[in-house]
Amino acid sequence: MSRRPLRALVGALLSLAAGLGPQAFARAQGTTPPAAPAASGAAPSASPSADAPAPAANVYSLARCLALTDSMSPQLRQAQDRYEQARAQLDEITWLPWTQFTVTGGAAVVPTVRGTALYSPNTDISISSQLGGAWRVSVDGVVPLWTFGKITNSKRAAEGQANVAALDVERWKLLVHHDVRRAYFGVMLAHDARYLLDQAGKQLDAAIAKADAREDADEVDLLRMKTYRAEIKARVGEVEKGELVGMAALRFFTGVAAPAAFDVPDEPISGPRKPLVDELVYLAAARVHRPELRQVREGVKAREAQVDLAKSRMFPDIGLGVTFGYSNSPVIADQTNPFVLDNTNYLRYGAGIVFRWNLDLLPGSARVRYAEWQLAETRDLEQYALGGVGVEVTTAYAGAKDAVTREEAYGEAETLSKRWVATISAAMSVGTREERELVDPLRSYITNRYNHLQAIMDLDLAYSQLAMSTGDEAIAEY
Repeated sequence: MSRRPLRALVGALLSLAAGLGPQAFARAQGTTPPAAPAASGAAPSASPSADAPAPAANVYSLARCLALTDSMSPQLRQAQDRYEQARAQLDEITWLPWTQFTVTGGAAVVPTVRGTALYSPNTDISISSQLGGAWRVSVDGVVPLWTFGKITNSKRAAEGQANVAALDVERWKLLVHHDVRRAYFGVMLAHDARYLLDQAGKQLDAAIAKADAREDADEVDLLRMKTYRAEIKARVGEVEKGELVGMAALRFFTGVAAPAAFDVPDEPISGPRKPLVDELVYLAAARVHRPELRQVREGVKAREAQVDLAKSRMFPDIGLGVTFGYSNSPVIADQTNPFVLDNTNYLRYGAGIVFRWNLDLLPGSARVRYAEWQLAETRDLEQYALGGVGVEVTTAYAGAKDAVTREEAYGEAETLSKRWVATISAAMSVGTREERELVDPLRSYITNRYNHLQAIMDLDLAYSQLAMSTGDEAIAEY
């Protein structure tokens, strides 16, 4: 099954709380198994010792490539940036209900006004050449006491969005790690193939030279060996292409740009350490570790919070209203009579219980139904994701089983063809066999050896695919 539907699922989950920004909130408020034997044909890894030389600085193991990728990959950095955005939005929603305060103020030049409520020497038209300064400041706000769940539900939905973004970082890490392994093992295969072709070419060159030196050499047999030698040379270009592409991919993922030296360890490609176990084990692991499944679970929680938020918007907000104001105009007479409204010289403050109720009940009920259907859609998406992940795990498991079978079969074929080459070579050294008889066993050995190397790489990548499908990278140990 293609991963495209699941990637679409992730895109839907990342946008599930698109309406939960601070502006929308303000509207809502009103304010380890035993190790498997090494693959046949591959050198067993030696245990590290104190006398072993340290690897060169420009030699990058798979673990080192993966570690560099975690810090250098643009895809991972983008996913991390999206997570930080969701965290910032969560922090804003957390503090927004407690910061519903406004401060206003100003300063001006005003004319002189004298008098009381009973008598003033000034007229109603306050135009005077005697001017003075005046200023005022006021603070107003509400501390929420009871919002019927608006604060709690908004925070729950924002937390679900942040959790979805955090799990998206894990999803991208699995994808990028698989691409790194594919490039890394491609380079390892290219190195082994180059060594194989070099050794076969040298052995065939020696046989051709020996046949050329013989006066009774059959020209047809000689042409046959030279033709096969040309075929081997043609394969070198394919190997170099794979090596260049793999190296370019590794440099991109790890951030080691040219002309800095970059190489992989000079050792044969080897298979995974762990044996393949029952498919049910991997299906169970996917239910626990797969980021997409965990994302959709967090998405359901966020949708549930959105439903509760839509319902809470049907009720009023109750809070503690606080106000403070101060104004001073020295050139305007201060009115001390409490029954006279003085807007130029005053000190006012107060607090009390206030409420605000938006009576859009009919639109509010429609918002509740909309949120409920969004929740139903996300739950259906969860069932689809469970089925899709199961198909992906089964497909990866089938690929791994096929790779195991081919690795074992080609390993046996390689061993037999190698014995065939050794037998013919020994007979040639004592003169009982002719050089032309080396072509068929050598062709068989090169073909089976390369097929074995390819099968080992396919097995490594199958395990990597299985790790990506289950979300458990412990499966991909080499």
